[in-house]
Amino acid sequence: MMRRKEGMLRVMGVIIGLCMTTSLFTFFEANAADVAQKWNVQSIFPAGESLYKEFVNFTEKVKVMTNNRLVITPHPVGAVVGYKEMFDSLKSGVLQGYYSAGAFQSGKEPAFSAFCDLPGGYDNVMQIDAWYYQKGGLKLLRDIHAKFGNYAVGTIFYGREVMPSKVPIRSLADLKGKKIRAPEGIVAKLITKLGASTVPLPGSEVFSALDKGVVDLTDWGTRSMNLNMGFYDACKYSLEPGFHSMSALEFVVSTKAWNALPKDIQGILDAATREWSWNTVTRVMKEDAEAGAKLKTLGVEITPLPESDYQKIRIIARDLWYEWGKMSPASQTVVDSQVAWLKELGLLK
Repeated sequence: MMRRKEGMLRVMGVIIGLCMTTSLFTFFEANAADVAQKWNVQSIFPAGESLYKEFVNFTEKVKVMTNNRLVITPHPVGAVVGYKEMFDSLKSGVLQGYYSAGAFQSGKEPAFSAFCDLPGGYDNVMQIDAWYYQKGGLKLLRDIHAKFGNYAVGTIFYGREVMPSKVPIRSLADLKGKKIRAPEGIVAKLITKLGASTVPLPGSEVFSALDKGVVDLTDWGTRSMNLNMGFYDACKYSLEPGFHSMSALEFVVSTKAWNALPKDIQGILDAATREWSWNTVTRVMKEDAEAGAKLKTLGVEITPLPESDYQKIRIIARDLWYEWGKMSPASQTVVDSQVAWLKELGLLK
């Protein structure tokens, strides 16, 4: 009888031990998931720019939504690394993420420029957003970034760009010989085809370049974005509407940083990035409307091109898409996908 009781006690001891071990594993696993992840993410925008302010708002919301389990420290352009070094800094771990334009990475993979902007393509933000989120564009972006050990969380839009200019640009002929600040990629190729030259500069250096005559006009952002950067203090003309399409910015993190997050925080980031994009779009829309009166006060003259010139630019731009597609298999896939969507929209014959 005693032996039976001793046996039962041993069995119960084993069971209790197993239960305690399982509980401890569960406890540590849960607490591991709750350990705060801390990221450093740098933007291409200066601290005073509206797009940077919306980026800061996004990081603050993520902190609240994750109950401090993910804390993103935002950095303006150049605060940690140079704007051209952000891509490589994810691999080294200096940054966990960046908020930039794919055109700056076109030297790594030409497809990144095709993701960023097809000049002469879309008419409004909704159309390019639909390509990314309804027609497979975001999956393509993620697949290509994965080859570099990165993960594209999502895209951020803002609207159609205009060009502050030190000289009046009233026709394509006026563009010839001018120096234009523009990023690398398809847009730079287009500007060269139109007879101008390009100078790639971060936003923080554009005003000085305009003021000193290093460039004659700049491709940077919308009317209000240019106003906030002080460009109209150096430029008394504004080429509007710009001959751009709708630029897409990207929020990219290292795959290592992404995989370290619990699934629920990954889901929060997906949703928060979508909200960030549309908060940016509507903020810029509001500020662009308000900027009109300020430009009048500054004596800035709006100089649109003739419609016939815009048509010529579209033809040249679309030829460039196909040339750009030939630069890599991935670039061809991205261009073909967008061309198919533009045809569905009736924007391309």
